[in-house]
Amino acid sequence: MTSPTLPKAGQTARSKGFPDLGRQGGLLAVFTLACLTFFGWTCWKGLWFLSFCDEGEHLLGGRMLNEGGKLYVSYVDTHGPVIFMLSQLYGALFGWHFPQGARLFLPLLALMAAASLCATSALPGRRQRLLASLVFVGGLASYWLMDAFYMVSFYAVAGFLTVGLLALFVVPAWLGRTPPALPSALAGLCLILILACAYAYGPGALLIVASALWLLAGQKNYGAIRAFAGGVLLGVFLLGLWFLRYADLGSFVVFHILFNQIAYAPFIHFGPGTFLLSLLPSFQGEAFYPTLAHILLIGSLPLLLYRRPERNRIAILIGFVGIILLNARAAVGFKDGQTLIVAFALAGLALMAFFEQRGESGKTVSKALPCAILVVLAFWSSSHLPTNTPFGWTYRDTTHRPPYTLYQPVNDAISQKVRALVPPGQPILMLPYMPEFYWMADRRPPYGYYEYLPWDWVYAQHSIPGYPHDLCQSLLKDPPPLIVYMPESDPASLTVRPFFACVRERLASLYMPVEGFPSLHVLRPR
Repeated sequence: MTSPTLPKAGQTARSKGFPDLGRQGGLLAVFTLACLTFFGWTCWKGLWFLSFCDEGEHLLGGRMLNEGGKLYVSYVDTHGPVIFMLSQLYGALFGWHFPQGARLFLPLLALMAAASLCATSALPGRRQRLLASLVFVGGLASYWLMDAFYMVSFYAVAGFLTVGLLALFVVPAWLGRTPPALPSALAGLCLILILACAYAYGPGALLIVASALWLLAGQKNYGAIRAFAGGVLLGVFLLGLWFLRYADLGSFVVFHILFNQIAYAPFIHFGPGTFLLSLLPSFQGEAFYPTLAHILLIGSLPLLLYRRPERNRIAILIGFVGIILLNARAAVGFKDGQTLIVAFALAGLALMAFFEQRGESGKTVSKALPCAILVVLAFWSSSHLPTNTPFGWTYRDTTHRPPYTLYQPVNDAISQKVRALVPPGQPILMLPYMPEFYWMADRRPPYGYYEYLPWDWVYAQHSIPGYPHDLCQSLLKDPPPLIVYMPESDPASLTVRPFFACVRERLASLYMPVEGFPSLHVLRPR
């Protein structure tokens, strides 16, 4: 019997052609801990960071729904329902004593997106999937404060949902693997929620899904398609139940879709020309963020195309067009946050897929791990180049801001005066646009109005029959007991434009200023 050949003293497993799993596992553990610690730190900073007006209106809408309101009816807003569903859920679970706690939904959604990367069937090995998720988490942590991923806003929510859609269903199909039934169903639910974040995501999201369905149908993988369709139907059913209680479908179509197309689109120069110009690279200010997203997508594309069949390559190209179209309105800064979030996820998936295609068995992770670490370091380094959106601060300015408590009743002179003049439960109107003031004064807005902006005036001139929305006419019929008019609070000086003339007329004829508080106007006795 021949005795086994043992390695000589000092000969390691690595020299025999086996991966050094101990050293690799230790480095991977350190990398994982570093990324999660960095992410946790930025999320904590984001919880106490400053706000922007969009977030104020989302939280205000959630509170109004908790108090019996109906979205697009008693609380008219142009954004999709998902962000209000989240803020409403927060209020139902925890109350409104600490409104900015709703920001904790964003880290939770981010971790759920990272978990979808860890569970994706696009990559065969657990360590590969973990590395893809760490690249994603490292990118998020680097830009969490800089690109305002912390805010209760639908841009980041749509980004995290799209990562789930890609990881659970689309990218596996791109790479020639069949998505399992449960992940496919969850991806279908993600699609409906993406569409309910903002209708503008529709063309891009549907194109992304079409690229995967085309491949799966060609392979006769009808089980995955049926599971995905089941998730879609479940999402439609659940959304329909919510609409029956908390919103109105007709008003949703009018004030979220038609209003934006008819009244708002001209103010942002929405159109093919604006979209194409947005693809030109720029490293100035907020334009840095979509440029970075495009660079990451361009870099990820050849890694995903590497050694793929022609049909799969065509599908991947179609899907990437859809990803670019997620920002069809050509927004910059935090309003393009969904594209940057998706780019971080695809960078991780593409990197791991590339090393899998060209690496030897057992060596893929050992080659990909150092590269993943360098990519995350590059993300963190690049975050020092732009200015913060929407405040324009540097990375150091942003990370060194002191904690700030938001959306609480304050005891400054004007807020105390408002509370003295208007009893609890009675509305006030803040003009032209400062949703945070309703929180500061601890009073709600009037039925159907919390702002007045140029596109509101445009819609009032050409309203959809049966869906009026004209503040000037509403003030004649049902004026609130107090209007807070602060033209100096608006940097664009909206109140000096012609569209605000009728509001000034109503203030002069129906209201009188409060002595010592020129911004406050109380209703004259009738």
